[in-house]
Amino acid sequence: MQRVLVIEDETVLRSNVARGIAKLGLEVVEASNLNDALRFLDHKPPNLVVSDIDMPERSGLELLGELGRRALKIPVIFVSGYLNAYRAQIPHHASIEVLEKPVPIEELREVVLRRLGSGAGADASPFSVPDYLQLACLGRHSVVVDVELEGHHLGDVVVCNGEIWSANDERGEGLLALGRLAFASSGGIARCRRLATTPGTRNLDGGWEYLLMEAARVTDEGAESALDGAFDQAFSESGPISAAEPALKPAALPPERNPEALAFEAAWEQGVDALLTKNYRGALGAFTRACALRPDDAKVRANLKRLSELGYSEDNLEKP
Repeated sequence: MQRVLVIEDETVLRSNVARGIAKLGLEVVEASNLNDALRFLDHKPPNLVVSDIDMPERSGLELLGELGRRALKIPVIFVSGYLNAYRAQIPHHASIEVLEKPVPIEELREVVLRRLGSGAGADASPFSVPDYLQLACLGRHSVVVDVELEGHHLGDVVVCNGEIWSANDERGEGLLALGRLAFASSGGIARCRRLATTPGTRNLDGGWEYLLMEAARVTDEGAESALDGAFDQAFSESGPISAAEPALKPAALPPERNPEALAFEAAWEQGVDALLTKNYRGALGAFTRACALRPDDAKVRANLKRLSELGYSEDNLEKP
């Protein structure tokens, strides 16, 4: 996995930028100043550096000299709100790119992918399978979520009019295939496309939340083999499982994938994107929704405080 070093002294902005880049399926490490960044360079050099320029103690421009002393040829993206003051000091070199703050996160992602080469872009997937399924079901869309691993197609999940319709992979179909594709395909890349044809044969039934919980269960601690045995018994010549036999108990979704967590993450991402593009009204609305889901989240509260200091709060929205 390719590695990106983010150097930024402002904590909230650094966290937002790192999170946005990590969504590309990249490893991201953070440093609040140049001295901390140099320790990362000496331990494990990254494939790319995204750095502020105007920082306490040492300027980000000193990074170029430090890279030269270490004979490291690493592309650098400088992101600064003071380009007029520093532009004359920045060398014109193919490995250096300069962006002016605020930079929309999508624009920064595009530059990161271009600098890292086609390999990063080929593996970029901003959402996981459960993420895509939740968004498609909540929006009542009809889509196909394809899952690949190193260019090999593992399988797909079909959503029709907001309902999880079917899951099929190389080993089978239905709930077990959904579990393998959504939770067990480590390193797999999810891609979502519009359902352009009929959905085909349905092999899953139930609400999306229930199906994802069951899919998570069958991939947890060997439950898949237990469920395989239960299915075999249910449809063997001896007949279905009797009511006296214990049923497999449903388990909760992993905390990072339950509906509330996914809704919080969606609101947080919308807030970050709006903040970085100076859409302060949009940022306020998104962070307010995130705060309602997690009132004690320090990052959300910090952004709401920052917006309030700019004059944007629920009680004061007169600014354009």
